[in-house]
Amino acid sequence: MNPVLVFGALALAACGSAAQPYQLSTSTIDGGGGTLTGTVHVLSGTIGQSDASGPMVGKTYELTGGFWGVPFAGCNDADLAAPFGLLDLADVLVFVTAFQAGNPTADFDGNALFDLADVVLFVNGFMAGCP
Repeated sequence: MNPVLVFGALALAACGSAAQPYQLSTSTIDGGGGTLTGTVHVLSGTIGQSDASGPMVGKTYELTGGFWGVPFAGCNDADLAAPFGLLDLADVLVFVTAFQAGNPTADFDGNALFDLADVVLFVNGFMAGCP
């Protein structure tokens, strides 16, 4: 038998046996929520979690905790607050608060940075008005 093939088979077997299953420990103060199920992963979430203000980071994945969102109902991206369909001071306050807190609501360019580009995109949307 070819020793290179035997060594290769042993190396592949060793690599496969080193893989560990995913493990996600939980600790919540439950108040409602739901479960998402895919072909490989299951993720459950609840409102009122103590982790609602920061990310949980592992070697491969990052999970950002927070409250469940609602579908976007505004006339454009800058329409962040009720009454929707009207751009007003409430929209500015939501943007500024989210921007200062590093909330993804204020990340208008989606690059996970909170900078002048996000402010410019918000202002442009605000100035465009609602149809």
